[in-house]
Amino acid sequence: MFRKLALVSLLSLAACSQPARDVPMTQVAVAAPTAAQVVQDVRAIVEPCELASDRASGDIGLLVAAASPRDGARAAMAGAKSACLTAFGALQKAQAPGEVRDACLSAIYTRETLADTAIELLDGKAGPLAVTTLRYKADDQGAAGRACGAALARLDGREFAMAANPSRQ
Repeated sequence: MFRKLALVSLLSLAACSQPARDVPMTQVAVAAPTAAQVVQDVRAIVEPCELASDRASGDIGLLVAAASPRDGARAAMAGAKSACLTAFGALQKAQAPGEVRDACLSAIYTRETLADTAIELLDGKAGPLAVTTLRYKADDQGAAGRACGAALARLDGREFAMAANPSRQ
């Protein structure tokens, strides 16, 4: 009886302490994405917002100049707003370093608010300073877009610089 008890206790101890080589594959850490992959992912998220904003920019420019935008301007602006809201949500969930995430979120946000202000102006819901606000937001959008691009370029360049000279860490 003592032998059986000793054997059972040894077997239960062995079952509880598996060696590291027996760790199931589901528990192995996943490698972090490379900088190039992060840049590619962020660009894929930001691009639809940029393209939609570019399509609406001519009409927004007409509003800033106090001219009448073309037919379909509201749809282009609404498309930009929607694309940028979608991009904003996706970028918040993406794996990107803080500098890149913050700069690109800012760029997306300024594009979305520019489109939103333009829609309000078209709908007659904007106040008397709406055109001036639109001008400032257009300037902000340009600066934020450049900051996003610069953050992506720094991240992309950092990976290649380290790959070219691994002793530089």
